[in-house]
Order: sequence, then C-alpha cells, then structure tokens
Amino acid sequence: MGDGIVLTGEILRQKWITFANLVGIPDDDRLKLSNGWLRCFKDRNGLKEMRRHGEAAMAPDRGLSDRKRSGVKGKKVRLTYAFTSNADGSEKLRPFVIGKAARPRAFNKKSGAQLGFYYRNNAKAWMTARLYQDWIEEWDRELQKKGRNILLLQDNFSGHIVPPNLKNIRVENFEPNLTVHVQPKDQGIIRCFKAHYRARFIQRAVNRYDEGITPADIYDINQLQAMRMADEAWSDVDTTTIRNCWRKAGILPAIPSRTTQPSIPISSLVNDTSSQTDPIIEAERQVENALDDLVATGALQTKNRMDINALLNPEGESQILTETSDEEIYHAVMDSMKARENMEITGGDDVDDDIIIEPRPTRREVLKAVSTIGACIEESDDPNSRKLEALLGSLNRQLRLDETRNMRDTHLTDFFQKL
Repeated sequence: MGDGIVLTGEILRQKWITFANLVGIPDDDRLKLSNGWLRCFKDRNGLKEMRRHGEAAMAPDRGLSDRKRSGVKGKKVRLTYAFTSNADGSEKLRPFVIGKAARPRAFNKKSGAQLGFYYRNNAKAWMTARLYQDWIEEWDRELQKKGRNILLLQDNFSGHIVPPNLKNIRVENFEPNLTVHVQPKDQGIIRCFKAHYRARFIQRAVNRYDEGITPADIYDINQLQAMRMADEAWSDVDTTTIRNCWRKAGILPAIPSRTTQPSIPISSLVNDTSSQTDPIIEAERQVENALDDLVATGALQTKNRMDINALLNPEGESQILTETSDEEIYHAVMDSMKARENMEITGGDDVDDDIIIEPRPTRREVLKAVSTIGACIEESDDPNSRKLEALLGSLNRQLRLDETRNMRDTHLTDFFQKL
C-alpha cells in the first residue's frame, strides 16, 4: 500500500499480465499465477498483508502540473534526496542521493562513494524498493557491529518495502493520511533544508554575476556542485530545528529525563519551552536577503521575483507523486538494467552529457589565487582571517611540494618524441 492505493493479490496478477504483454511473452510461456506463485512472490519481495486503519485516503486538493513553459529549456538533471535523523538531532545520516547517471560527467570518472556521497542511480532518479533495501540492509549491518538497536519511523511510500532479514532496525510506517501531520520531516526539517540550499544557490548566482558572468548563465550548476551545496545545507539544519519539529509532530512520549540520547534528554523535546528565533524563519529570511542582493545587482527584475513558498516548493518537484504509466515503469527498469550491464561488461561510465564542465584550474592558477586572497586579508583584524591565513599557508606549501615532486619525476628524454 503506497500513496493511498491498496495493493491486492489480484492487482499483482493483473500487473504481471500487463508487463508480460509489454515484453511480448507468448501465452504458452506465461505463468499460471496461482496462489502458490503469489505467496512466493510476496516472500521474495518482502510484501506483507496489512489492514488499513484510520480515515479513508483523501484525494489531494491540487495536483502537480505537467505543463512545460514555452521557450524555456529545462535542465535534465534531477536528484532525489532522502534524509534521516534521530529525535534530538544529535545524529544525522548523510543524505541518500539518487540521480540518473551512474557517474555523471561532473564526477570526473569517480564514483559517488569516492566523492563522499551515498549515491545511487536509475533511469528516473527514483527511490525504488531495491535501492531502499540495499540502503537499509547496509545500515542494519553497521548497527549490528555497534550493538545498537533502533526504531525507524518512515513515510508510507510504495518504494519502502522492508526486507525481512533486518536484525537491529525495527521499521514502522506512518499512516498515509497522517503523514503530513506526524512526520517530523514534514513539520519543517525539509523546508529548512530547502531554504538553506536556496539561499546558498542564490548567493552563488550573485557572486557569479559580480564575476562578470552573464545573467543567463549565473544559475548554471553541475550535479557535483549541487550535491556539495546540498550537503552544506543539510549540515546547516541544526539540532534546534530537528527537536522543534519532532515536538511539533506530537509523537514523542513524556519519557523521564533519565532516558537520554547521546547528548540531550528526550524529555527536553517535549518540555522545552525556551523561546528562541525559529531557525526555519531565519533560514527563509536568508533566502529573502539573497533575493534582495540579486535584485540589487540588476540580474533579477522585481516583477520576476518568486514568492518564498513557490521557491521552496517549485511546481513539479515531487516527481514521485505524479502518475507513471506501465510503459514508463517498464522502460525505466530496462534502461537501468542495460546501463548496469554496460558498466559491468565495458567498464564504461554512464555520464550525463548535457552539462558542460569547466576545466580544472592549473596549479599555477591556484597558487596565484592563494596569493591574491592572502594579500586581501593580511591587514584584516578579523580573527577568522588569521585562521584562513594558516590554511592558505598550508595549502601553498603543499602545492609547492607537489610541484617539486613532479619536477623530480621528469627526465630529459620526456621532452623528445620517439621515432
């Protein structure tokens, strides 16, 4: 059951027939689809029979538009993010990122893991049951090594099919109609992340405009840059935001203060009445300030300025909520399988050719930039300037050392071509 749709055995049988027709399986070669087959299918895929409780699923009061703006070519890169944290915010897992290409051109032939991301891919950049199960099983193995047991509360989403072999993770789904009310991430955690990301993205556009880049190009960003920026935005979501959102969800019991998480008592999440500036409001204010800066440069006209809600929840963002045809699902699966086979056989990279990657600066260019920054801050009284000077000095020494090593490895014969 996902997105308010009840999945029955008869629906599974009918869908099997539909996909068999798409593939072109002859009638004589088709399965009988007996109760025994259905039972084995459910066991293999971790499907369990569940009874629904609560109100009947209500249709959304508005849908996602599938209209495309005329005259505007949209970027093809789309990423899906999954966030996980504990109740007091003391532990945040690195985001689960799903893209379309296995090794986008921006990765420079490196894997997501080599770049420090938990990154997976498929043709639609969707969260699928297979990706979800690989992720949660890996996490379960880590918890087993640490001797920890946890309760995972998650969205009731069709791709969240819990594997039966978990040992240290107990999983409970939110009821479909209650998710928006009791899911802590929906109480402001995701909105706060988006605000931090948008503020950084807009400020980056302002900086690019100041560097002389044309207004039409100041928003260009490759996938790796976007993922780095998203990592920073997730780091900016602080413990106060997470605690407040868990408290707002109203699902935490009044546990005695002796029961604690690693740093902050769980009871403080329920009883904390301290009045502080709302981090979410502050993050949104940063977005507005960045927009003000962009308008001030002249790169953005006031009449084209987006409302904060439209900016943080753009049309078409939640792709998983749109209807997908059987043909699209079939082709997405087949494309993913072909891409995986291609990488296994040829070792080739599945890259996104739509994005132009700027050449990396040379060592001399980096050294010159380090020298320029050092000259700018040498007379500053800001304590942070001294820290930056130390870092720049360390970087300068390392670059010089690398340059010296490269010169030692060069031989006279290297400058002559073989005949």
